[in-house]
Amino acid sequence: MSLSDTIFAIALNLLSQWGYTGVFLLMTLEGATLPVPSEIILPVTGFLVYNHTLDFWPAVAVASLGGLLGTMIDFSIGYYLGRPAVLRYGRKIRLSERHLMIAEGWFARHGSAAVLLARFVPLLRTLIAFPAGVAKMKIGRFLAFSTVGIVIWDIILIYLGVLAGQNYSTIVNTLDATLPLVGYAALGGVVLALLFLARKSRRRNDPDPGHLTT
Repeated sequence: MSLSDTIFAIALNLLSQWGYTGVFLLMTLEGATLPVPSEIILPVTGFLVYNHTLDFWPAVAVASLGGLLGTMIDFSIGYYLGRPAVLRYGRKIRLSERHLMIAEGWFARHGSAAVLLARFVPLLRTLIAFPAGVAKMKIGRFLAFSTVGIVIWDIILIYLGVLAGQNYSTIVNTLDATLPLVGYAALGGVVLALLFLARKSRRRNDPDPGHLTT
């Protein structure tokens, strides 16, 4: 099982049991740049909306509030403790200085608007809080830009989860029909590659006619 599959299974199990509390908790962790991908959590939330475990707008609300709390943690580290503290925190959550420099570059180019624009770029969407804090961006402005970006992101991904639930049978049937063809194509590619390598090896091992003596 891949890491994404494992996270998906854990998210589905947790959110099925904990409901809105689970959504809030996981999105808080994601907002604080911990390895909890919203690209999985939010569609799972949408799937639970589809099967009537959760309701759409309350799910969007708690997801957004969790994201805001998490991003305020990152912002506060930069704002009150500075860049060295950001780097120390980053090492604990396996984020390198290069990641921070990318976020700083975005902030330098786009200014306050980067806080909004980055919300639609995976990983950068949470990292942007660090340079915003280090630059002492006004807290009210940071919250305003962050709220707009986070709410839009949450609405889109939760709705995609709802659509996936509505079209679950179609998706599964399409995969059932497509995957065998993909498998045959991959097998054919492997066979052709082996034939090519065998032919190339045979040519390399054949004696050069120019070197034959009579």
